[in-house]
Amino acid sequence: MLFNPRPKTRREELYDRRDELERVEDGLRKGLGLVTILGIRRLGKSSLLNVALNELPYGSVKIDARKVYSEFGNVPREALAKLILEGFLKRSGKERARELARSIRGVRLLGFGVEVEVERGVNLYDLLERINSLGERFVIAIDEAQYLRFSNSRYPELIAWAIDELENVSFVLTGSEVGLLEDFLRLHDPGSALFGRPHLEIRLKRFERHQSVDFLERGFDELGLRVSREEIDEAVDELDGIVGWLTLYGYNRYLGLGHSRALQRLKEDAKRLILAEFSRLRELSHRYELAMRAVANGKHRWKEIKETVEILEGKRIDDKNFSNVLSNLVRYGYLEKTVDGYVIPDPLVELAFR
Repeated sequence: MLFNPRPKTRREELYDRRDELERVEDGLRKGLGLVTILGIRRLGKSSLLNVALNELPYGSVKIDARKVYSEFGNVPREALAKLILEGFLKRSGKERARELARSIRGVRLLGFGVEVEVERGVNLYDLLERINSLGERFVIAIDEAQYLRFSNSRYPELIAWAIDELENVSFVLTGSEVGLLEDFLRLHDPGSALFGRPHLEIRLKRFERHQSVDFLERGFDELGLRVSREEIDEAVDELDGIVGWLTLYGYNRYLGLGHSRALQRLKEDAKRLILAEFSRLRELSHRYELAMRAVANGKHRWKEIKETVEILEGKRIDDKNFSNVLSNLVRYGYLEKTVDGYVIPDPLVELAFR
């Protein structure tokens, strides 16, 4: 179902991302060691990744780095090793997993081989080398990979080594805080371990208007719901080309809500979600929220945003400090810098800060 709010797992559920899907799958078929999938929140990165992993005939594991960070306060190598081994166990069977565990110091299978125990200090290089030596392709996919920066382990160096040395292991990294992931990987920085390594970058864009309209029309046709073009146009006006919001609007209609109520509920739920997601930045500095409110209310140039924040705060702000505020909002994906100034790329994020 196109309007299923959960991340998609099958190609037929994945609307109009055929080119991106083929590029991901082709890159992995050709043995690329690193693929990145980038884009702001709610553009379908996880769905694209799920479908690619399900269609390719390789063993794989998908790790949510944000979830690991939420549990541990960082992303320790022991947690990654455990998740990689558990994914290998599911795809390759107990005997192969037991063979692998026996050969790695600090790793063992418990009970009937369905639970993995990883000791502190496990060597991820050794683990990946052992997986590679088994001679079968294995893909390690890490969702919201910008959270890998919260670790004492040097993950870019690990990935660079794997690209150079392990022909059977590939990494796929997704990131919605695009600037943070780019800063972490530093793929184009000569001082980075990953500089010059072959990789594929996929950037997901918002739907064009005609795609958003077609997405809603196809979804309603699939469900046998009669929805007027006027209502579809209004929904697209409100939600733009953010497929996550379009999906939730369609799902609300599927649940029996009328057009106005479906949009209203979506906006209410979205505001709570967006502000909860933003709370991390708000805790760092209240200026992030003030800057977002300035842009949401029509201030787009650096100078006018700064003046608005100064008025709201009641004092002058150092130019360099304020530039850092806007730069960080861009890195986190909340703002985009264009020739016309700073804009909020998601209409419901903009609405949440008005």
